Amino acid sequence: MAIPSAETIAGNDDMLIQILVHVPVRSLLRFKCVSKHWYSIISSSYFSHRLNQIPAYPSALILPLTSHLGSPDFHFLPLDGKPSRGPFRSLNFVDDPAGIMILQSCNGLLLCRSNYLVGERCYYVYNPTTNQYTVLPRATSAFSAVFGIHLAFDPSKSVHYRVVLVRSSDSGPQSYQLEIYSSDTCRWRLFGEPFDSDVKPYNGVFCHGAIHWMSGRRRFLCFDLDRERFRHMPALEIPEDWDGQIQCRFFGASQNHLQLILGDSSYHSRELDVYEMERDYSRWFIKYRIDLNKVISAFPEMIGSSFDPLDMDYCAFQILAVIHTENEEGSFAVLHIPGKAISYVFKDQAFRILHDFAPGCTDIGGCLTYRVAYEYIETFSTV
Repeated sequence: MAIPSAETIAGNDDMLIQILVHVPVRSLLRFKCVSKHWYSIISSSYFSHRLNQIPAYPSALILPLTSHLGSPDFHFLPLDGKPSRGPFRSLNFVDDPAGIMILQSCNGLLLCRSNYLVGERCYYVYNPTTNQYTVLPRATSAFSAVFGIHLAFDPSKSVHYRVVLVRSSDSGPQSYQLEIYSSDTCRWRLFGEPFDSDVKPYNGVFCHGAIHWMSGRRRFLCFDLDRERFRHMPALEIPEDWDGQIQCRFFGASQNHLQLILGDSSYHSRELDVYEMERDYSRWFIKYRIDLNKVISAFPEMIGSSFDPLDMDYCAFQILAVIHTENEEGSFAVLHIPGKAISYVFKDQAFRILHDFAPGCTDIGGCLTYRVAYEYIETFSTV
């Protein structure tokens, strides 16, 4: 079979698009400069639609260093373990005198806000791949207390994103009001009547077209954005042999997998269960198990030399992310242990160092630098 020549491909838009949709997004940005014709193709809505139909997987994590004033610095952690320069060290895409912090990542876009401790805060949606951003307009009730603000973006369904704001309501101390912003209309609108909930709607997780919240008592609240209604979520069944206090180590989503990682915080337990929600929301089930014993054997600095068995946090680690890969066998968790980030593959329990933040670090408390992480996914999506 004859291989098409470069001239044949260049003259056939369908063939050219078929090739370009598999090219890394950063390369596509450079390819716009090849010719006016390539610029027109890559900039077209049809090309964006074709590109969005191909699943995009995170290539790195963005780790913020704690900062109380000004813009925090960020560490870029490639998930393949190979050193790579990130798209930014600090967020300076707009001149915000208070500095800018990240609130959430969602399929390649970042929800950010100004770092004011008091006063009016600006909110931004930022694409770190293209360096494009938009400033969200003031919500209709700008002077009410904001409990949470959440980005909802699924490029496989729409080029538009939504932002859900949860604010206080005068109806009661546990009463809230939703406002929804759409990039399609560029407007905020009130949704429904105030609602009461004992689940604090702080850190929401977007998955399956819905925002999910969880309380400290493992109660859940779910708002379906597509149907614009609250929906039921089943309770979590805890194993009977867990005799200590249950500790939530992670609540998040990856590739439309809503997951929760729990552990028995009693001192002798070094196993964690990875729960996943069924697609039909019928139940939580245990999909994976993390056994920390082998990890601790390889990295004994996770355990203090004089740990107290009554100290539930004597085993020092933080789960930064759960990453679902195209090949399910390769799905893994990213753990931050003293001075290092490691990947832990669920299926075969293999682990390896992704990055050594502080070679020779033995101070457990001082070497757990990062508490949260944001997925970095290259995307061509406009904001």
